[in-house]
Amino acid sequence: MIDTDATDPDVKPLWEAVASRLANGADPTSIRVVKAELSRTGRALITGWLVQNEPASRRRRQLAIVDGKTVIPLPRVLEALGLVAEDLPAVVPQLAGPFPDLAGERLRAARLRNDLWNHAEIVLSDAPRLLARLRAAGVKDDKADDLRSLINALARARALLPLARPVPLARLALACAGNPHFFDLTEDCHGAKLVLLAVELLDAPQPDTPAAARATLARVGVFADRLSQTVLTLNVDAVGDGPVDRALRLARVDRRPLHLTLYDLTCSPPTLAAGQPWLVVENQSVVDEALIRHTTEPIVCTAGSLSAVDHVVLALANDAGIPIRYAGDLDESGHAIAESVRSRYGGQIVHMDEQTARAAEAAGPLANQPPTVPVLDGPSRVRLRGPRPQPIDPNTNAHTDHDGYVVFQEHSVVLDRLVGTDPTDPLRLPLPAPRPYRSPDAQK
Repeated sequence: MIDTDATDPDVKPLWEAVASRLANGADPTSIRVVKAELSRTGRALITGWLVQNEPASRRRRQLAIVDGKTVIPLPRVLEALGLVAEDLPAVVPQLAGPFPDLAGERLRAARLRNDLWNHAEIVLSDAPRLLARLRAAGVKDDKADDLRSLINALARARALLPLARPVPLARLALACAGNPHFFDLTEDCHGAKLVLLAVELLDAPQPDTPAAARATLARVGVFADRLSQTVLTLNVDAVGDGPVDRALRLARVDRRPLHLTLYDLTCSPPTLAAGQPWLVVENQSVVDEALIRHTTEPIVCTAGSLSAVDHVVLALANDAGIPIRYAGDLDESGHAIAESVRSRYGGQIVHMDEQTARAAEAAGPLANQPPTVPVLDGPSRVRLRGPRPQPIDPNTNAHTDHDGYVVFQEHSVVLDRLVGTDPTDPLRLPLPAPRPYRSPDAQK
């Protein structure tokens, strides 16, 4: 029989504190003290219980409060209520409500993790680096099923690879995981683990570029992104006899842009003409403007960060001895791409220096019409993010802080430097003086 005072709502925090200790695996007999946030009434009730067995002449002591919580000697409380520690597992749910067996859940989760890693070591026994990568990533209890699915998918891939004849990555993913995007080579999918599996099967070095990762998969019969990834070219010449060589020459004669796929560059790599330097740019709008301005210089566009197809075409150019001149947006990502082109392919970084940034600023506003709307200041209205861009070459690329705004390649000053000036450019900077405002009444 539970003392009715024990069910008082003002002492419920006491039993909730005890429930928490029990839920986390504490032996009831080991709980000597608990701390709980009690109301004044709750402290008075518990103090009353504690003095019941004390001589009347003994001075009544107040319960200590530490960091806002009352310190309660649990064995004395139980004695006053006619209970013993062994009663707590049965009594506490009545006083505080049901509580989870957290300790038991942790034990079960630990057993599941051990079972999971034992399973992984069996099905991926010849992929120790892959296993180490999976272990290093760890597993949350609520993600154990997802990890098991990944391990099983990799095990199925291990049983199939190398393939007797190549298949697209999406087909292998469907056959191994039931989802054609499971092994996509993106951050939120598991393609990197499949690449590591291929590395182990081939005893090959770890790929350090997207192109190398796809080449590694190709060696075990898996083709990734061969058709979806393209690189845009303009005025690029080739001297070989293959289909891509012929396509490049025809496009150059016709003065038209040509998209080359990863399939083109890996299955029929062209023999590139080593005459003119290439201008490699970050944004397709530069190529479009080059078409409008009738530029004859060879131009290649990476369309942002370097993908596998970009690495392949730059490597082909480097192998052919073609000088590479790279230009990108003057921001953190632009400088990162530029550094990759410089360090990997010997590219010369152009028009990404302080002089270009200051010239863009000096060109003034981007728009000053109509006079009834605010002037749009340049070089852009997009603020720089991340740390201040660092110089790539101390002699040619000083800090490009330019007052905290990005200088994009689409800026008139940058385009003039990249693909030549055009007196007919309707957005050319600096702008002419704004027309004076005339009210509608004055125009009548």
